[in-house]
Amino acid sequence: MFTSIRKYSVRRGSAEELARRVQESFVPLIRQMPGFQSYYLLNGGPDVLITISMFDSVDAAVASNEVSANWVRNNVLEFTKGMPEVMIGNALIAEVK
Repeated sequence: MFTSIRKYSVRRGSAEELARRVQESFVPLIRQMPGFQSYYLLNGGPDVLITISMFDSVDAAVASNEVSANWVRNNVLEFTKGMPEVMIGNALIAEVK
């Protein structure tokens, strides 16, 4: 299982609207991607949002970052302070109840 983590710096007061748009528009898009496992949007503290996407393969995780970048540019760029910091890694341990 491969995980993509994206850390966004967002403009003050925009996290709620950004999260609403993600839920309505981005989540349906990423759910349809091959190899999709799960997606999380986290409040990372003041003016920070963190996303975690899990996929079956590294190729799918990389593809999700491309889809995400295009979506951000076209839908919520005005709420962010530039593009996110992106990390991809192979999950060495994944425990789900």
